[in-house]
Amino acid sequence: MAIDIEAQVDRILEDAREELLAVVRAEMETTPPEPEDALAAPTPATRDAAAEPEEPGADSAPAAAEVPDHPPRVETEHEPPFVYDYPSKTPDGRFVPVSWTGPIPGQAAISNDDIAELADTWSVNPCHLRAVLAVESAGSGFLLREPPPARPKILFEAHWFYKLTPLPVSKTRPDLSSRRWNRNLYKGGSAEWGRLQDAMEFDPLQALKSASWGLGQVMGFNYTVAGCESMEQFVVENFTGEKAQFNHMLAFIDNNDLMGHLRAGRWASFAKGYNGAGYRANRYDEKLAAAARRCR
Repeated sequence: MAIDIEAQVDRILEDAREELLAVVRAEMETTPPEPEDALAAPTPATRDAAAEPEEPGADSAPAAAEVPDHPPRVETEHEPPFVYDYPSKTPDGRFVPVSWTGPIPGQAAISNDDIAELADTWSVNPCHLRAVLAVESAGSGFLLREPPPARPKILFEAHWFYKLTPLPVSKTRPDLSSRRWNRNLYKGGSAEWGRLQDAMEFDPLQALKSASWGLGQVMGFNYTVAGCESMEQFVVENFTGEKAQFNHMLAFIDNNDLMGHLRAGRWASFAKGYNGAGYRANRYDEKLAAAARRCR
């Protein structure tokens, strides 16, 4: 996205947050203080992987255009219906913010057939899609060290939770809600799910929006830009497989007017729009062009 648009969004979110905090403060002045645990009670039910100084995919991109390794598939007889309900757990007790009426769907690794199908759907050269997977994706969309069903790879962004929830979480949990981006707050891997779970105890929906998800590390608040009608759909699709995760990434690209650059292989223009002004320093355009050439 263009930097000026991001700045405007930040200002709007900050103004809205300050207005809501003013209302909360006014109510607190006229009502008795609540018990300490009241703040933690759950409320009713981009992509910006590291925000300001970080560039998406800078530390995680594989070196070549091959499809990466993936967790074992979880075989299911059919695509089970689901009921969105959080929190829930996997059979071995790991936290997941979704529950199904049947087994958790198999998390299929993206295949050559999937890439060909997505290339046809989006009218893009398959080699260009492979280049994006190699350079701009998180390597795998799932936590490979977890037993099946592996959870999607996420990063919980405390600075976005600060912006998105009106609750003063930073007063009691500055590790979950921070006015500015702070690399030291990340725990990485499966531990990011613990941070998300803790944040959901304050504000479930805004916590889900404050994490980046899957192959493209698309931010939850971008769920409509990623082609989903609801946050529930976005979260569930991230669990179902890398094809859905990559489709989120491509919808994000399309809705940010970058699909034309991707189709034409205008790598500098694509990298500038996708990674921001620092794309040259990280040579994202060169890496994309090289990955596309290797694919041919």
